[in-house]
Formats: sequence, C-alpha cells, structure tokens
Amino acid sequence: MNSTIKDQLLDAVQRLRKPILLSYYAGLDLTTLSLMKAIEDNSPNSDHNIYMFDLQNELRISRGAISQIASNLEKKGYLVRETDKNNRRKQIVTLTPEGREAMRQSDAEFDEMLTAFLTQLGEHDAHEMVRLFNRFADIAQEMNQKEAGSYNTPESK
Repeated sequence: MNSTIKDQLLDAVQRLRKPILLSYYAGLDLTTLSLMKAIEDNSPNSDHNIYMFDLQNELRISRGAISQIASNLEKKGYLVRETDKNNRRKQIVTLTPEGREAMRQSDAEFDEMLTAFLTQLGEHDAHEMVRLFNRFADIAQEMNQKEAGSYNTPESK
C-alpha cells in the first residue's frame, strides 16, 4: 500500500476530530457523553450496575481518564458516587436529574449535527460510509485479537 493513501486517511481522520469528535454538545464531549450513557441505568437498588472499573473496558480509555471525567461530572452536579450496599468495596456512580437533562440536551445537539451531516452526504454515500467504517472496525478488532493471542503462545513464554 502506498504511503499517499495512508497519509490521506490519517489526514481525513484528523480533519474529522475537531468538528465532530472533539466538539462539545451541550457542554459535553463525546467521551463524557459515552460515560454518561454507560451509567444511565445505574441505580443504588440495581444488581446490574456498571462500575467504574467496567467503564475502562467498555469505553477503551484509561482508569485515570475515567476518574477525571467522573470527577468533573461530579463537580458539575451531574453524577453522584455511592457505596454499593452489597459490596462496600465498589462505588456506584449514578446520574443526577441535572446530569440526565444535560445528557438529553447533548444527545439532541449531536443528533441534529449528525442528521445534517448525513443529509449532506446523501443516502448512498452514508450507507457506503457505514459499510466501510464497519469493515475497518472488523479488521481492527481481528488484528487486536490476533495480537492479544500472540502474547499467550508457548513461544512468548
């Protein structure tokens, strides 16, 4: 594969970062919004909560980044931390009503932006883009699984 196409791909990804991935929707970036969506159904009375350590794998970001995002949301009054009644070593993070409203507004703003983007792109190109993004994600996932498997081979011990 020639380096020109690789450079073009990297350039296109960088150009997308600012207007979409790094933008703020109702004051929330997409990573923060993803964390809020992940804990949306958490409640002190649930047996199916997502805990802070679960978020690291789900969101694919470091524990430190998750902690920083949660602290910022807590300062804004968007989430609270409570000790799990069934396991006092775990903390349950739940959204406050203000956090739910901010998430709702953020979702609405992001949806509006995405709808405008897809409308301009056109139905055919939008379907093609989704197909290619899914293929890209499948290949990346397959490569990650192969790489993770190479660490468990007898030769690597």
